[in-house]
Order: sequence, then C-alpha cells, then structure tokens
Amino acid sequence: MKTQTARQIETRFRPRGRRYPKIYAFILECGGSTKSTSCTSMAVEGADRGYTGTVFDFDANMSTTRILGYDETSLKGRKTVLDLIHGTATLDEVALPARYRIGDGYDDDAFAYIPGLRVVPSCSEMASADTAIAEDADRQDWFAELLLSYDGDEDVFWCDFPASYGRMVYSVLRMLDEGDSVIPSVKADPKDVQYLVPLFTELERIREKNRLRRSVPGRPTINHLILTGTPTPTYREAPARRAVQLAESLYSDILTPYIRYSGDAKKLYEDWCPLPILLPNSYPAVDYRKLMTGIGFTRRD
Repeated sequence: MKTQTARQIETRFRPRGRRYPKIYAFILECGGSTKSTSCTSMAVEGADRGYTGTVFDFDANMSTTRILGYDETSLKGRKTVLDLIHGTATLDEVALPARYRIGDGYDDDAFAYIPGLRVVPSCSEMASADTAIAEDADRQDWFAELLLSYDGDEDVFWCDFPASYGRMVYSVLRMLDEGDSVIPSVKADPKDVQYLVPLFTELERIREKNRLRRSVPGRPTINHLILTGTPTPTYREAPARRAVQLAESLYSDILTPYIRYSGDAKKLYEDWCPLPILLPNSYPAVDYRKLMTGIGFTRRD
C-alpha cells in the first residue's frame, strides 16, 4: 500500500480543514453489541482499500487489541492507551502496527501485518481511566492535546469504546464535529435497538454542554447506524426480524447496509484475526465491504 503525503489527503478526511483525521466512534452502552467487530472489520477493510488509520481501543476488555494482534503477554513493557491519558507517552510511542495471528507463539513469524493500519492497545487497567481523569482535571484534555499536536497523514481514527458514558468517553466525544461520525453497532435484537435512545440523549448532553465553547468542537453526531446479525435465508429468528422492523421505522435515514448473521463470526476473538481476513466469504465480511463502499470508502488506485 502506498503511503500518502499530506498534500494527497482528501479534504473529507480533514473536516473544517483541521490537521487531524476524521474520527469514527463506535459506542453504545451495551455489552456484546458488536462494536469491536464493526470497528476492526471497517478499519481493516479501509486499510485494504488504501485508507490509512489508527484504531484506538478504549475498552478494558481489550477485544479490539486482541483482534489486531496483541494481548497482555505481547504488551509487557509496552505503552498503552492509558499512558496517553496520563500524558506519559506520545501517540507514536504507543501505536503498534496492526497484525493478525497466523501461527503459535509470539515470534514475528506467528503474525502477519496489516499495511497502513496501527492500533493503540488497551489494557485491563483502563477500567481506572475515569478515576484518573477525575483526580486530575488537566487529564480531561488528553485527547484534545493528542489531536492538536497530530502531525501525520492518516485518513481515519477508528475509536472503539467501552459500554459506558463516563469521563474518559466524554473526553474523546467532545472532540468530534459533525464531519466525524458516532457509529453505534447494534445486534438485531429489539432490546439492543432500544439502547440507542440513551445514546442520543448522551450526545445531546455533550452538544449542549459545549455549545458556547470555542476550545472544543463538541458536536458528536450519529451519521451511521450498523445493524448486525440480521436475518439470512437460514437464520430467521423472530427477534432479529422485529429488530430490523424497529430500526427501519425509527432510524431509516442513518441505517447502513445490514450485516447478516453468521454463527462463525465470533471466531475472530478466538483466532486473533479480523473478520474480513478470517472469513472473507462469510455473510458479515461481504456485507462490511458493501457498507464501506456505501459510506464512501471506494478502492484507491
């Protein structure tokens, strides 16, 4: 994959002419909602099409970190996203080349690398991030400082969040503009679709809190909604059908192409391999490709 120079960056990846990349934020206050699956699948598919980026894993469960090739053992002695929050490392010191497992052990030949994609790994201690920010008011600006000091040429920052709306989440979301996109990834179940209402409420709270501030954009906006686990010719569960009907009735203007159900999709967590690479011909992998094309990530020459 060719490395871009700053002069070649498309203006759509620098909303309002800013210096840092477009941000896609995968968030929903619901565990197991497929946020990590969507985040990693889209980031990997984007990199394959020539769109460079960094994936930030903000969740203490480290799902995205593992899918992109790193666990507690391989991270020993390395910096993590928590070091960014504490201000003890720079982005380039923390970000690692994204990779996926192709063999056993931890030697280089046990992994294949994904050109054009980096990951900022999480750690189990990220559960304390809200406390760290609460105890040091200056740390609320950690993500703003990272963005304003950014001097790279990546197209996208992909952000995978925990199932909460705490101080750490706020410190990131307040830096989003309308040109960025909050993307809830929701399983096709009516109960999960209902979690969207509190998310809309939280984003409105952030916008109102920052309405008169000039130091941060403060306008996080849901531009896309991903519905996963939708029916197939052989998967016709009633809750999935009802969820599709509910989502279409409430959110038809932001729905992306559906991500159909696959019982094998959960293997990405077991095999440390992103879905588009692990199961490229599966329903979800095919659908994520359609989704990426639909939101403007056409293949670059």
